[in-house]
Amino acid sequence: MNAKHEELTKLTYPLRAASRLTGLSPELLRAWERRYGLVTPERTPGGTRRYSDAEIERLRLAREAVDLGHRISKVAKMADEELRLLGSSEPARPDDFFAEIFSAMKNLDGSRCQQLLGLQFSVLGPSLFLRQICAPLLQEIGERWTRDEIGIAEEHLASSALRSILGSATMPTAHSMQGPLVVLATPSGERHELGLLMATLTVLSAGASPLYLGVDLPVEDIIGVVEETSPAALALSLINISSHQAVRTVNALRGGIGEGVPIWIGGGAGAGLQLPSGVEFIRTYDEFEQKVGLLPFADKKRVPR
Repeated sequence: MNAKHEELTKLTYPLRAASRLTGLSPELLRAWERRYGLVTPERTPGGTRRYSDAEIERLRLAREAVDLGHRISKVAKMADEELRLLGSSEPARPDDFFAEIFSAMKNLDGSRCQQLLGLQFSVLGPSLFLRQICAPLLQEIGERWTRDEIGIAEEHLASSALRSILGSATMPTAHSMQGPLVVLATPSGERHELGLLMATLTVLSAGASPLYLGVDLPVEDIIGVVEETSPAALALSLINISSHQAVRTVNALRGGIGEGVPIWIGGGAGAGLQLPSGVEFIRTYDEFEQKVGLLPFADKKRVPR
């Protein structure tokens, strides 16, 4: 063992130790280093990574910021002190927000709904907005609907406000355009858009590039776009279509798309299905974000937006 190697091993941490200390998987540590330059660990003469105490601290701060909903592409550019300030921000109070949003819905005040949602999005950032506001709000709306506590007008008003907020937030950035391409769509018969918009925002939060095709697309059209753009993955939202139709759709897509492109499906209609090889059911947006964050970069063709 030479002197440099001995000094490095005494003063730094190997990859697996860094993973345990930061709560980040080794794959995600490599991705954040390669893709965003968050840290630049030294290398031993044998080429293995060694992380300093300062780098471990920076990785912890970055993880906390991402958990709060900030995009890793922005987090990686911040100084450590800026990251500490992000972590000390006052948490949101969803209970107060929920009381206000349902009051606005009852009064059919679309402007107030839009204002309340926009404020939460700006405070929380995309990831936390999805987890703390968007997903639980949709669940609560559904539960109140089944109890006849809200009508179709109120539900449509809230859905329209959410669609506006999410739609405006899912435009690709210059940085995301450099990331792995993920095609997002719903197949014929599936017109539920909010789940797909939430998935699109998750793709952006993970530092990848979404190609949002929208809802109710024929299988042939989805296959054609995948062939044209060569994405890193195809993501489908299945909410309201029948299990039989969902299985037929997934099998047709798997048969028409090369095995090199994984197919991910999310939504209630996808749970419990018998899925072919190369198709995976994603249960949560957190799980989806992690999978997108680990996608490799690849040369890709782009279609006009």
